[in-house]
Amino acid sequence: MSVSRHSDVPVYRQIVSQLTLMIEMGMLADGERLPGSRLLASNLGINRNTVAHAYGELRERGLVEPRGRNGMVVVGGQGARTSSEARNRAREVLAAAARECLRLGLTAPEIRDLIGGLAAWEAEKALEVSFVECNRERAEYFAAELAAALAVPVKPLVLGEFEAATERPDLVLTTFFHLAEVRGLLRRPSTEVVAIVAAPHIQTLVQIAQVPKDRTVGLLYSTNDQAVSIRDSLAQAGVTNIAVLSGTGDAELRGVDLVVVPSEMPELARALAEKRVRVIEYGNVLDAASVRMAGEVMRELQLARSLRE
Repeated sequence: MSVSRHSDVPVYRQIVSQLTLMIEMGMLADGERLPGSRLLASNLGINRNTVAHAYGELRERGLVEPRGRNGMVVVGGQGARTSSEARNRAREVLAAAARECLRLGLTAPEIRDLIGGLAAWEAEKALEVSFVECNRERAEYFAAELAAALAVPVKPLVLGEFEAATERPDLVLTTFFHLAEVRGLLRRPSTEVVAIVAAPHIQTLVQIAQVPKDRTVGLLYSTNDQAVSIRDSLAQAGVTNIAVLSGTGDAELRGVDLVVVPSEMPELARALAEKRVRVIEYGNVLDAASVRMAGEVMRELQLARSLRE
């Protein structure tokens, strides 16, 4: 391990990054003891408090923990290796770039400083994007879908679970159902709030339409508000034999031919597995036009930021 005092990346952050990489790649296994802060500081020629700061951040990430006289011990290696897909892909990209830089004649310290500086520059320019929903599963599901579609990180926020005063995203995406509420919560000049359309899969609508009008389609969701919003949207499409269910008991399911559950909550489908009722998942897809619009808004915000700088 080595650090550079001339890099734009703080020394403690360099230590965190290098040790995280070693843990994720299995070079440091669970149970292995890290060097004491005094020993590592002496070896790197830096202040002991800097090492302590780095170890503290690794502890907050769940990668290490103090074990009395044994000092700081690796504990999160297995979890880090199973949840680092994006980092693995990033390492492949950076390794290819580093090889090209070496071919051009740059030294390893020069490449490290260059990557650190570029990363800090890009992070400063990057827009902060959030997706707001009333349900955690839907918030996380759609945030992941939007992140893939827009090629930027998208932070999921759940109504009622975040402090509006501490959230300062550049762009907030939400559904039309929550647009007014989200604008009221996050109304500030620096934040753009945009509504997108999350439409049901056509297969979902076909199966719902096949249920006879004298029979009932049940909606089972984790929150009543979400089920009611789905019921109302289906009613606008002419499907009126819909009932919001509060449970999976026999009384609740009497007269119900089909139960619709959200695709992001498969446990609800499992809870109905032994019932004599057909279950389908209400799969949603992001409206392509909405995603394109969100991308255009992002580009406009990025351009405006660049002009200010």
